[in-house]
Amino acid sequence: MAKRPWIFYGWIVVICVMIVMALSSGTRMSFGVAMVPLSEQFGWTRTTLSTIALLSSIVTGLLQMIMGVLVDRFGSRWLLGLGAALLGIGAWLLTVATTVWQFGLAYGLCMGVGLAATQQVVAATLVANWFAQRRGFAQAWLSSAPALGWMVVVPANMFIVRTYDWTMMYRLMGAVLLIGVVPFVWAFIRNRPEDIGQRPYGESTAAQPAASAGPAPAQGVSLQGALRSAKMWKLVYLGFA
Repeated sequence: MAKRPWIFYGWIVVICVMIVMALSSGTRMSFGVAMVPLSEQFGWTRTTLSTIALLSSIVTGLLQMIMGVLVDRFGSRWLLGLGAALLGIGAWLLTVATTVWQFGLAYGLCMGVGLAATQQVVAATLVANWFAQRRGFAQAWLSSAPALGWMVVVPANMFIVRTYDWTMMYRLMGAVLLIGVVPFVWAFIRNRPEDIGQRPYGESTAAQPAASAGPAPAQGVSLQGALRSAKMWKLVYLGFA
């Protein structure tokens, strides 16, 4: 009889994803910390900088529509790692950008894609894979991650900007994301419990022999069916509201 682990690994995955989402959200909100120094250094108006932030939000929002397809094909582990890498690269590119269009590419496009890959759609897929029970509880923890980033990352970046400057803030953020978060994701996050020989939390082990007979048929709603569903469009509206 195999020895039962002292903690279900899915909870470790939840904590790891919380850290990634907190850093991602903190990176996004820290643009406001750099807005005044950027305006003073380059002479750009608040409207111009707000437009760059709006571009990032548009890219992130639009990409959420296809993140579900990408996560089914490549897995949450790949997308979270890629998203963290793009955020880190974008942060470093901001420190060498000198024109508005360069800032638009670095923050609006590069970091916008990175934010889309490290947000709720990818995280919710992991929760569904790892938990047959207590999904709501696990999802609630992940939902608190953005607020955690705002409370921890943003004040830390405010201190860095006041002590040094905005470029130091983005250099440190880029280093943390590229050197710390990307290897962290690859080392600890797994797409499914079956990858390490476990079962989803709360799933009866009696179902294991039946599962060994072959892969279960795909369940759910087709893309065409979802697009024709009024419930789906209500959820989309609530997501953007």
